[in-house]
Amino acid sequence: MRRRLVVSTIAIVLVVLGALALPIGMIVYDSAERQLDARLDDQASTIATLLSEDAAAGRPPDVASVRAVLGADDSVQLVSAEGEVLLAAGLPSSSTRSATRSSVDGVRVTVLTSAAPLDENFRRQVQVLGILALGAIAAAAGLAAVQARQLARPLERLSRRAAGIGEGDFSLGPFSRTRIPEIDAIGVSLETSAQRVETMLANERHFTADATHQLRTGIAGVAMRVEILTMSGDEETAAEARVILDQTDQLNQTIDELLAAARNRTTSERTVFRLVDLVAAHVDEWKPQFDAVRRHIGLVGASAATLVHGTRGLAGQVIDILIDNALRHGEGSVTLLVEDRSVTVIDQGEGVPDAQLSSLFDGPVDPSARHGRGLSLARRLAQIDGASLEVVGNRPLRMRYRLPVEPAVTVSESGGSA
Repeated sequence: MRRRLVVSTIAIVLVVLGALALPIGMIVYDSAERQLDARLDDQASTIATLLSEDAAAGRPPDVASVRAVLGADDSVQLVSAEGEVLLAAGLPSSSTRSATRSSVDGVRVTVLTSAAPLDENFRRQVQVLGILALGAIAAAAGLAAVQARQLARPLERLSRRAAGIGEGDFSLGPFSRTRIPEIDAIGVSLETSAQRVETMLANERHFTADATHQLRTGIAGVAMRVEILTMSGDEETAAEARVILDQTDQLNQTIDELLAAARNRTTSERTVFRLVDLVAAHVDEWKPQFDAVRRHIGLVGASAATLVHGTRGLAGQVIDILIDNALRHGEGSVTLLVEDRSVTVIDQGEGVPDAQLSSLFDGPVDPSARHGRGLSLARRLAQIDGASLEVVGNRPLRMRYRLPVEPAVTVSESGGSA
């Protein structure tokens, strides 16, 4: 910004100087011409007067007095009424300027001088004007630099403040006034917005903590009742109770991971794992629900051996949301295609309208809506873990979940890492 302000100021000064240079040069040259013509005219008039006095006294022209009137670079030419050249002293050979007068006896007096001094004097004046112009440009650049610094500093502070707020840092003090109304207005608005966002985030954190506590309390009660069922004499009932107990433990882990992600916008539980194994485990968990509605779910790419770097819990939740979305809104068989470090969920439905593709992950507009949050949550969880979730095709709908790969991690054919 500072550089642009300085450059723009210098450009304005150059345009102004360029617009004034031509008329000023013409005025200076015309003034010098007028002065030279006036001097020559005075000299010719003086010589004509001297010749008239000599003629009135009956004396021949006094050449010495004529020469005394001339300058060092001047010359004179005297021509009688009959056209006879009476005197021609030092006629210049270069370009000249002249003035002519006549005496009372008809002698025509012509005073001439070289135009070279006039041109030289004009060049000197132009050089002086050029030096003054350079000085004006330097002064304008200095003033522009000072002005740019005065304008850029508050804007830079404002930019740093906005960047800090964007990164979640609300610990900055009150905005310092700059005495520039526009910048101060933006700073005050930004400060007010930051306070509101901080209050909203604090309320959301408290709500998340309270909701988590209540959920854990309810889950703990359910787990205690189910644990009693595990001691049932009916083996089938006890086995089903143990499965429910495992799912409650998994639900507790999911709540912990979501709470950590909501608080920190990241997770510290990233590990290196084989993506295809995680997908296979979740496919097995969802098979009973697909069998209940007479639909098929399958895994393609079981030989994929790439290790990915991420949080197993968050990755599992994203996969569950995509499978659940395909079960609820898709049709036919659902295929999970594992390629390298990505998994693509494909169903056999008609997809979604093209107009809705760009807003598929936006979530509901109404905050109180109870449905339509799954895909939006899946994308947020993916981004928290450094992964990506996007639509790669429609009709049938294909959504790809891509995880980051751990640098310098490879897997041998036997399953070991090297």
